[in-house]
Amino acid sequence: MTDPVTNSATNPELAATVHHSGGSYPVIAGWGVIDRLGEHLTELGLGPTAYIVTDENVMRPYGRRAQWALQRAGIAAHCFVIPAGETSKSFAQAQEIYEWLVGLKAERGQPIIAIGGGVAGDLGGFVASTFLRGVPFVQVPTSMAAMVDASIGGKVAVNLPQAKNMVGAFYQPRAVLADVQSLATLGKRELSEGWAEAIKHGLIIDPSLVDVFEEHAAALMDVEPEISTEVIRRSMAIKADVVSQDERETLGVRILLNYGHTIGHALEASTEYGRFMHGEGVSVGMMGAARIAREMGMIGDDVIDRQRRLLQRFNLPITAANVDLDDVRRAMSLDKKTVGGANRWVLLEDVGQATVRRDVPTELVDDTLAWLTG
Repeated sequence: MTDPVTNSATNPELAATVHHSGGSYPVIAGWGVIDRLGEHLTELGLGPTAYIVTDENVMRPYGRRAQWALQRAGIAAHCFVIPAGETSKSFAQAQEIYEWLVGLKAERGQPIIAIGGGVAGDLGGFVASTFLRGVPFVQVPTSMAAMVDASIGGKVAVNLPQAKNMVGAFYQPRAVLADVQSLATLGKRELSEGWAEAIKHGLIIDPSLVDVFEEHAAALMDVEPEISTEVIRRSMAIKADVVSQDERETLGVRILLNYGHTIGHALEASTEYGRFMHGEGVSVGMMGAARIAREMGMIGDDVIDRQRRLLQRFNLPITAANVDLDDVRRAMSLDKKTVGGANRWVLLEDVGQATVRRDVPTELVDDTLAWLTG
């Protein structure tokens, strides 16, 4: 019998299917998906009890709507609300969720549902991967960045004070269910930082997607339903295809998704996650990486200028004044892509074509950081 959730012929909201070592799961994006959450979980064979992890900003309306949708389908739904923000990705917060689950007598077959942005997804997934040695996990992203990037691929983690995502696992969800309608309530800054990740997908893999961003920037920033849903599905499909090829980032394919992240993550960590949203750090990081590529003779001024104009159209930062360069360098040294003490850099060879280089001179990196922060 064909599964209606994972069959594109019967489910027009299916953006992609992620294939991994343990099986596969659907990546779905549509308008009003949260209100059909109970139906999706029933089709996936999950229930009769579910545990929602969300944050205080998302609980109303989306956490509550999800709870109602589950209850309409006969699934008992309990909610754990975390403080909003990156600092919730901690062992202390995970411990509180473990104790909550124990108090409710949660069982191994009952799913944890992460509703919200990357913080809820990373933390909820980390707890799901470790509680009772693993319980089912469903991602319901409500932020742009989570939809097109963080929710897909099974990376779950908590932070250490020194750097992001230092303790975690690859733990694939049973499904990713993205409600594009939730983006209509986001502020412009949150939209911009989310589009940064989707723009990144175009820059490294799909030049035609870059064209779409250039042609429809205003409509995307207004979250016009048709074009926004189309672009999100295309971006989700890119991420799904890459992680299907390279589930655990061992083949040199998945690392391409880290374009802009070497500097971006360092900016976030060095400012204690309080100044730059993730996509903003990535935007600055992409400008740094583009400059490095230009200085190494890989691209010309036309590519770096095109990238700059596109990021500016989405109101994204392209510089990072008044940061401590020593703190940035220290955070970069802890980057998980580091091999033998050297950063692996994702660099453009053209729009839609990226590669990984380990031979970027330290002097060029220092000069680029000074250029970004001057």
